[in-house]
Parts: sequence; C-alpha cells; structure tokens
Amino acid sequence: MTRKALKTSKPLLLIGSTLALVFLFGCVGTPLYSPTACLRADPTIGYAPLTVSFDASCSTADGISPPPSGMFTYVWDFDDGNSSGQTSGMTVEHTFVEPGTYEVQVGLVDSKGIPVTGATRTITVLPAE
Repeated sequence: MTRKALKTSKPLLLIGSTLALVFLFGCVGTPLYSPTACLRADPTIGYAPLTVSFDASCSTADGISPPPSGMFTYVWDFDDGNSSGQTSGMTVEHTFVEPGTYEVQVGLVDSKGIPVTGATRTITVLPAE
C-alpha cells in the first residue's frame, strides 16, 4: 500500500485483538492542526526599568485563537540573560532593567515536547531619564 493510498477524508478505524488504529485526515505523522504563533507586547519602547506585558493568546491552531488549553506549552526567551527557556502560560510580564534592544521570543511546544512554531517582538529599553 502506498502512502497516497492511506490518505482519507473520513476516519478509518481498524480494530484487532490488541490493535486499534485511527487514521484521521491524512497519513501517519501528518499533524492534525496547523499552528501559527503570534506575540503582542505592551509597551514596546520605554525607559529602564521597563515592565512589559506579553501575550501569545493571538496564536492559532487551525484558525482557533487562542489554541485549546493544554495543546501547547509556551517557552519564553526575553533575550536579557535572566530568563532564557522560561516555560509559562500564554501571558507573562517581564521587567527589563538595562537599556538595550531585546528580541523577545515565544515558542509553542506541542504535547510531545516538539517545538512547532514561534514568534518574535522587539523591545527597546531607553536609559533612565
């Protein structure tokens, strides 16, 4: 059987004594969703110390925004050396202490621990007045 022969637009359920396989909308290994990461930040420029609210709830999975709870883990990197790899929810706050330009990233990781998509926002922190 070729890979093309396995594609179906309807669920196919095969039940054996110890085996149950479900092929939904394509071949094995085809994701059942199409995620897109989105990242909002407020403010994106200001004086140090600058506290910024980040929100990735605009991300989508198959057009659903926000994605269903538990579908993804959100991994945040604030690019300031204090927080790389922080795992949290889809909304976080972070304070930038030093002046500079920071490329803040959020990565969406699926339930198997596989990174699937990400988004970036630039934050500019000016020297204190």
